Amino acid sequence: MKTILVPTDFSKNSLHASEYAGMLANRMNANVVFLNTYSVPMASDYPYSYNIDNFLIVGKETAEENLQIFTNDFIERTKFDAKRIAQIVEYGFVADKVIDTANTIKADFIVMGTKGASNILDKWLGTTSQKVTKMAECPVWIIPNKADIHFPSKVLYAADLKEDEIVATHKVLEMIKPLDALCKVVHIHDYFEDNTNREVQKKVNNLQNAFDNDGDISFKSVNDGDIIDGLENYIKSYKPDILALKIQHKSFWSKIFDASISKHFLQHANLPMLTFRN
Repeated sequence: MKTILVPTDFSKNSLHASEYAGMLANRMNANVVFLNTYSVPMASDYPYSYNIDNFLIVGKETAEENLQIFTNDFIERTKFDAKRIAQIVEYGFVADKVIDTANTIKADFIVMGTKGASNILDKWLGTTSQKVTKMAECPVWIIPNKADIHFPSKVLYAADLKEDEIVATHKVLEMIKPLDALCKVVHIHDYFEDNTNREVQKKVNNLQNAFDNDGDISFKSVNDGDIIDGLENYIKSYKPDILALKIQHKSFWSKIFDASISKHFLQHANLPMLTFRN
């Protein structure tokens, strides 16, 4: 049985993401593990001296109580089977603990929420999700706080054609297979030279031929002077339920993920994203 790790800070946003995780878990027949990470307040935040050990004890107890309340709320909202839920409370830095826990429990997916960047807290939450996305070995679902919760029927995989896209596309199909969703693979490029365009189209055709017998997938090459704008326009016309991206250190998407991807698709389109490593 698969395992989905859901980090939570007990906010409405993380509760929203947990509902999305519950939907995925039901379709994938997966267990859900909730994780909350707590830390000791800075000494400067308190006018009096305090005992760190005492704060650790109280902090853990408080986190465990709040996590149980969060879990109860989740069960009430989703009717998810309580026997398929586990709870973990950890002390430390959020992103690091999410990665460590995902590795320890061998999570198949991480599902976490994100917000816009309207204030300092929102920026911090966004930074945490970006760190997890870049560090996680397992695929990560990032759920905007205004994303609709429904079974996705269309997945858009934005391929950069920089590495083995046949392997990557197989991985996307494997991840979304339980969802019974159609997959569109699109490559956005800003090349206008005829020779380069022919090379790009050749790569897309080769990729298409590798999946010629699969009726649930199609391929598209789009030429645009700005890759982000091109992808954004294609999203508006295709209207996918999920945007899938391969995150590698040398990939185009990895380089622009912090700014452009977050701004355009998470904040503006409220489009859930599925990121993965090849």
